[in-house]
Amino acid sequence: MIDSDGYIKLTDFGLAKENVNDLSKASSFCGTPEYLAPEILEKVPYGKEVDWWSFGVILYEMMTGVPPFYNKNKNKLFDSISHIKLKYPSFLSKDAVSLLRQLFVRENRLGQIGVDEIKSHPFFKEIQWDAIYNKKIKPPFVPKLKSESDTKYIDSEFLSELAYDSYQPEDSLLSKDDIFIGFSYNNKLPNSAELNKSDKNELNASNQIHEEEI
Repeated sequence: MIDSDGYIKLTDFGLAKENVNDLSKASSFCGTPEYLAPEILEKVPYGKEVDWWSFGVILYEMMTGVPPFYNKNKNKLFDSISHIKLKYPSFLSKDAVSLLRQLFVRENRLGQIGVDEIKSHPFFKEIQWDAIYNKKIKPPFVPKLKSESDTKYIDSEFLSELAYDSYQPEDSLLSKDDIFIGFSYNNKLPNSAELNKSDKNELNASNQIHEEEI
């Protein structure tokens, strides 16, 4: 996304699991298929290194115009992520290929030690990180907005869609399988064994409505 000052910001409108570290890894199978790391597909406990794989996918897509792994058939897509050795277009610079290769490895993935490991890669050698963080470098494009709620740069296709309420920090999502425990919007989720009869009835009704909508 681009903020009102013209600075790019990476964001994710999906789910985020909190308190993931070397001692407490995640094992949930979720995310946009094309951006999933092999560890997730193979159901191996993982940490923040899967985010750097996804970052590599974004970089590859920005540099080439297409995602590195894509197939309409999800099984074939997942198989290519896990097994196919990625080829890089000849127009990519040596530093770009080096960066991507280090993000698309199984062991010792770049960024595993920390984000500074990625920022110090030769591909970013001309980037003045502190200057960008403090907004001291003028962006090539600055949006001309009439107000903070100006939507002139958003496609009308999305503006015409109906708005639905999003989950708030105080919300919780009841799940009989406890698959959402630890996710950011689900901080009040009790263990399924602790659900009382009325909660379970409410959960079953919610599931039935959801199935009918699908």
